[in-house]
Amino acid sequence: MPPEPPAQRVSKRAKLGITAASAAGAVGLAAVLAVTLDSGPDSEPAAPASTADPGLTDPTAPPEPQPEPEPPAPTTSNETPEPEPPVRPHPVCGAEAVVDQSLTQLVADCKALWAFYSTLDGKGALGNDPDTTLWNIDADPAAAWNDTNPIKNWYGVTVINGRVTRLELEGAFEGGKLVPELGNLTDLRVLNLSNTRLTGTIPSELGSLSKLLVLNLGDSHGFNYLSGPIPPELGNLTKLHVLDLRQNEISGPIPPELGNLTNLHTLYLGRNYLSGEIPPELGNLTNLKILSLSSNDLTGLIPQDLGNLTNLEELYLAGNELTGSISSELDKLIRLSKPRLSSISHPCESEIVVDQSLTQLVADCEALWAFYRASGGRGHYYPDDPTEAWSNTNPIENWYGVTITDDRVTHLELELVFNGGRIVPELGNLSELQVLNLAGNGLYGRIPPELGNLLDLQILNLESLYDCCYNYLSGGIPSELGNLINLRQIFLWFNNLSGSIPPELGKLSNLQWLDLRQNNLSGSIPSELGNLTNLERLYLGQTSLSGSIPPEFGRLTNLHTMVIELNDLTGSIPPELGNLTNLKRLVLSDGFTGFIPLEIANLTDLESLYLEGEFTGPIPPEFANLTNLHRLCIEGYNLSGSFPNWVSNLTNLEVLDLTNNNLTGTIPPEIGELTNLNILMLGYNNFTGSIPPELTRLTNLYVLNLEGNDLAGSIPPELADLQPYPRHGRLGNCY
Repeated sequence: MPPEPPAQRVSKRAKLGITAASAAGAVGLAAVLAVTLDSGPDSEPAAPASTADPGLTDPTAPPEPQPEPEPPAPTTSNETPEPEPPVRPHPVCGAEAVVDQSLTQLVADCKALWAFYSTLDGKGALGNDPDTTLWNIDADPAAAWNDTNPIKNWYGVTVINGRVTRLELEGAFEGGKLVPELGNLTDLRVLNLSNTRLTGTIPSELGSLSKLLVLNLGDSHGFNYLSGPIPPELGNLTKLHVLDLRQNEISGPIPPELGNLTNLHTLYLGRNYLSGEIPPELGNLTNLKILSLSSNDLTGLIPQDLGNLTNLEELYLAGNELTGSISSELDKLIRLSKPRLSSISHPCESEIVVDQSLTQLVADCEALWAFYRASGGRGHYYPDDPTEAWSNTNPIENWYGVTITDDRVTHLELELVFNGGRIVPELGNLSELQVLNLAGNGLYGRIPPELGNLLDLQILNLESLYDCCYNYLSGGIPSELGNLINLRQIFLWFNNLSGSIPPELGKLSNLQWLDLRQNNLSGSIPSELGNLTNLERLYLGQTSLSGSIPPEFGRLTNLHTMVIELNDLTGSIPPELGNLTNLKRLVLSDGFTGFIPLEIANLTDLESLYLEGEFTGPIPPEFANLTNLHRLCIEGYNLSGSFPNWVSNLTNLEVLDLTNNNLTGTIPPEIGELTNLNILMLGYNNFTGSIPPELTRLTNLYVLNLEGNDLAGSIPPELADLQPYPRHGRLGNCY
């Protein structure tokens, strides 16, 4: 079982805050003199129907008489032709403040940039978020793009000699589409749009950028979703040094026209859905130092022409369906170490690996091998490759992370092993699998619905690992997971999953742990989740869920942790939650309204209570019954009433945070009896009177915040050195 989720508040946009180096920067890395064919760091409308011409006639028929043309109407000297409507200036690029209108090429460049900018979503989101460290963007990247700022000062834009020469927006935006107008930037040398959550297709017009040296549309952290084919027109970019399209959803064949890019020294096409054979024309790229085609659906033989790439230093072909053996031509790549021939042969056909009479185990082996071939090489966590044992010379029971019971694979535990790859549908053939743990492997793509065939599965762990290693799974949560009636734990934390929560998950009557936090889920919370009466932990935070908390959640009487935070939920907190008498931790932080239900006072086992919303009325005095509370945090904005004197009954309190309410009255001296308090935050209320000297009894206190009130007098000197804010964030300290 993985550890409890980290006690830290992360904004919905901060969940993108993963430090990443520019993909194009890989060119400057020291050469890795190794070839891996089973592992590697990148291991990546209809035309209208024709109609008859109404002008066609019988050629033998006599011509019909034609009327004489009427003479033109006379004009008078007073008549003047109608003036053509004036051309409206571009709303941004027509401003002199942005670009000198005499620089017609720069005006055109500006219009092309603005066409692209107009597609971008979440403009400046990364820069606006003070919690993110992504790419160290200190300001709003979009703020500079306006009609009052010169184009040369626009974020990510370089202008030289009256032309745009560089467009570098890595990680600066949260979505957008490539537009054909980008092909008008004909002086562009660098186009870097990596890690910007791009969607749509690559326009063929980019093939007009004849001066381009770097084209980076790749994604080292799963944040681009370009689809469709690679335009063959990219083969016109003959000056190109770097072409990076890795980790998108690009499909179709590799265009042989890429063989025209003879100045190329870095080609990343890994982690896509490319199919067909490797074109032999890639053997023309004799300046190539890095070639990565890993984790695609490529088939056939490795072309002998690759043996011409005598400057190659890194070659990654893992995760494809390539066949055959290493040709003698590849031996010409003297800069590369000797490849392992076993990486292409099929180990499941070897008696050494698996007894061929055990047909079910052979089938399990083939499913494992399909996943292994779609993986991205070993992860950074391991100094050695833990999957070295996956070979045709080692029995399957000795393969790393694989457990065999009664001649079937029952456990596949590969946490932190890989550095990318996809979950293949073949894993759904492991019909006796009980544990599937692929956490922190850099996985991308969709969760295959075939996993719904694993009827014996008890643990499904596809989450990221906090502050370490991430997965980037996208698409929806398959409704077929509702078939896994033996499932006890689902961990999908911190991926890019979208769509709604399938109501079919409500069929998982044995489920004890459900963690869907930090995804892009939308829609309402299915009331069917109220059927999960064995559920003990429920995490639905930091997504885009809307609607209200279903009152059916009052049936989840075995819950001891409920965290529903930072969504788009509204409505009141259902009083039915007062039935969850086994709860020890309750976090409800969203757009909730109405009164705080007094039924929460029934939860006498609570140790942590965090409530945030637009609450009205007082804090229920019945909360005095919650004597097991160690952390009480209520942020209601519209709450009213006097200071809750009953908190002096909560002698176990370590954290008391009532910031941002409309509480009135004085701070009672009885608060000095809470001698276990570490954090006391009462700021931004309407408290009056003096600061009670009894606060000096709180010898364990290290955070004190009383600002934003009408208190008289000064803080006692014994408390003057305390910090005004908690060290771990408000939510973190209230977990």
